Amino acid sequence: MKIAERIVMLLLLGCLLGGAGWIYVSVKQEQQSVRDAVARGEYEKREVDLNEVAKDDWRILYPNTIPVQIGSTTVLASVADTLPKRIKGLSDTPFLPENVVKLFVFGAGGEQSIWMKDMRYSIDILWMSQDGYIVHIEENVAPETYPESFSSPTPAWYVIETNAGFVAQHNIALGERVRLVE
Repeated sequence: MKIAERIVMLLLLGCLLGGAGWIYVSVKQEQQSVRDAVARGEYEKREVDLNEVAKDDWRILYPNTIPVQIGSTTVLASVADTLPKRIKGLSDTPFLPENVVKLFVFGAGGEQSIWMKDMRYSIDILWMSQDGYIVHIEENVAPETYPESFSSPTPAWYVIETNAGFVAQHNIALGERVRLVE
């Protein structure tokens, strides 16, 4: 019986070593194929020329959007919820689609100043309180106003930037509510 047990143990050990060797070789081959693909440029990060983005391809510029309701109008909001995203805002974007807005989430009440640095089109700006009510509106703010900044006289937690004319077109007024659509 001892000889049979040793033979079985040796066979099991051989299977384990053979399996480990097969896995090792497979992983090495996969790593080499990835290295080859990188060398060919297949994983190269390509910069998008913002000037060449077609209006139908707007999701390239605004990939992550959520539905929000401003008054009685529902739109998609591209959310700026980190400092770098809030600083960039809509700067250097060639356009803002009609059904998309930029929602700035500050997470604290304050003056929340907005400027038109590197902007290419006019916008309407709405400031909201912590509970989502519009407390201030600036309409048709032009890129030429830079370096002037715009802020709400009432502390705001959120700011929404829309295309110029949005407020007038949708009859948005102070005191209206902005809320997430579920």
